[in-house]
Amino acid sequence: MTCIDAHNHLQDPRFGADLPQVICEMQQAGIQHAIVNGTSENDWPAVLALHHDNPSFLSPAFGLHPWRVKTRSADWHILLRELLEATPASSIGECGLDLWMENADLAEQLLILRVHFDLSREFGKPLTLHCLKAWPPLLQALQNTKALPPFLLHSFGGPPVMIPALVKLGAHFSLSGYFLHPRKLRALQAFADIPANRIHVESDAPDMAPPLEYQAPYHREHYHHPADISRCITALASVRQISSQECAALCQQNTRQLFQLS
Repeated sequence: MTCIDAHNHLQDPRFGADLPQVICEMQQAGIQHAIVNGTSENDWPAVLALHHDNPSFLSPAFGLHPWRVKTRSADWHILLRELLEATPASSIGECGLDLWMENADLAEQLLILRVHFDLSREFGKPLTLHCLKAWPPLLQALQNTKALPPFLLHSFGGPPVMIPALVKLGAHFSLSGYFLHPRKLRALQAFADIPANRIHVESDAPDMAPPLEYQAPYHREHYHHPADISRCITALASVRQISSQECAALCQQNTRQLFQLS
């Protein structure tokens, strides 16, 4: 069974010296491609380097995560635009809204998000969006902006009632292993009602790990291994009442089309 990891952070320092082995294990586990998402000016160079070292396996995404908004320089948007222009294989993200974080400034986050919206339209590149405890303002922002290229709501745990409106706006939805925890059953079950051409799977490694019993055989103590994505496929297939092979092929096709992968 092969698949594509629609969202991860392989540039994270927690992988450290293990990273070459992790990438090898991802490929051994059947992951054919992966989207590596930057979060700020501090890690964009590392994301770009990973792409240059693994051009056929890793595609870069550059964005300013809401948790990193306060760390931005005055010229962050100029650098982001230059990176997107110079890197044809790139997409935009991770960006979005977060009212779960301490001292969240929604107005500031919305200003930053609109810059990403503008760049997505300018370059015709898909967006990867983060959202925590901010679904009504995100939906409003999407409804109040000009039409966007398709966008991915990564690790989707939003209100199921919003799914039809988000689909109409061009949303895609990815499932991470975190939603295999029993307390997240409602979020997992929401994937039964998402159109088949809008579903994806992701690891969000090194975070958003599935329950411990789903982490073999690549389990590490200090980070979540992206090869655990196979468990997402099994869970998603069960929710949608299709085979794991059919689910993997469907998600792979969707991710290739969304991120314009060859």
